[in-house]
Amino acid sequence: MRDKMILFFSFVALLVLLLMMNYTTPLSVGVFGVLVFFTMVFVFCFGIMFELIKTFQRILGDGKAVSLNRTYMYATVVAFGPIMLMIIRTFSIVNIFTVMLVAIFVFLGCFLVRKRA
Repeated sequence: MRDKMILFFSFVALLVLLLMMNYTTPLSVGVFGVLVFFTMVFVFCFGIMFELIKTFQRILGDGKAVSLNRTYMYATVVAFGPIMLMIIRTFSIVNIFTVMLVAIFVFLGCFLVRKRA
């Protein structure tokens, strides 16, 4: 049931993003609108990453069931990667070094989830 809710909210986030990108500008929505935009991007990326991770776990699994809580944590860490890239893009230029830095951060976050969860 939670899987269906994640897909539903991800789809709703995609619709909100499309509406925001077509009908508003960052100046017209203000700070709260920018916060809503980043939140919707995160929710959309979370839904996509959750389904991808769940699919890869099913394909590569060796018979033992991986807990959904661990899958949620992995999806949360990986979904924050595109948000970091967008935030970095607002302050500076995104080059190979910044992409590598974000990839290292995501890798370390996944490593922490693996060790702690």
